[in-house]
Order: sequence, then C-alpha cells, then structure tokens
Amino acid sequence: MTDAPTNIRAHYNEQLLELAWEGGPTYRLPYRYLRGQCPCASCRDEWTGERILDPASIRPDLKIEGMEPIGNYAVRLSWNDAHSSGLFSWETLSRLAAEYAQSAKLQQP
Repeated sequence: MTDAPTNIRAHYNEQLLELAWEGGPTYRLPYRYLRGQCPCASCRDEWTGERILDPASIRPDLKIEGMEPIGNYAVRLSWNDAHSSGLFSWETLSRLAAEYAQSAKLQQP
C-alpha cells in the first residue's frame, strides 16, 4: 500500500494536479489525463478494467471542483463535468504519475 502524498495541490489555471511523496519527485498530472484514467464503474468496465470513457469526449476546459480525502487511502475528485464518483487511491495516483512521467520522457526528442 502506498502512503498518502505529502503534497496534493490543484493548479486551476494550468489544469494540473501536483503530487509529491516523501523523498520522491513532484509530479504534475494534466486534469484531462486524470479524468481519462478515472477508475469508477462508469468510466471503466468493472470486470475487465477496459476504459468505457472516450478520452475525446473530455471537455477541454475541465476543472477540479473539489478534492475530498477518503480515509487514509484515497481522494475523490469532483470535476466540472458533473462527474465525482471516481476514488483515486494513493497507489493508483502513484502508478498514474509514474506512467505519465515515463510517457512524457518517451515523447521528448
């Protein structure tokens, strides 16, 4: 189980969620990337894990309207597209941050 981040902050104008864990790097994840990775049953098939949400349908002006801690293991993100059922565990956010950082490195010339 991954510990809670030591920092979690929404950068509204940049549409980025900033995350940092003790002794690790700081990650900045685009809102649209996070929304596209939502783990809830409305966005992913709960049996196969296959994405149901079409990333192209995510609005370009996406904003986080709220962040609600869920116990010591997750955060619920509420979006301005009226979606708020996704619980992002610390483990999920850590994995998504690492995957996004790796994909960004691969895309650099």
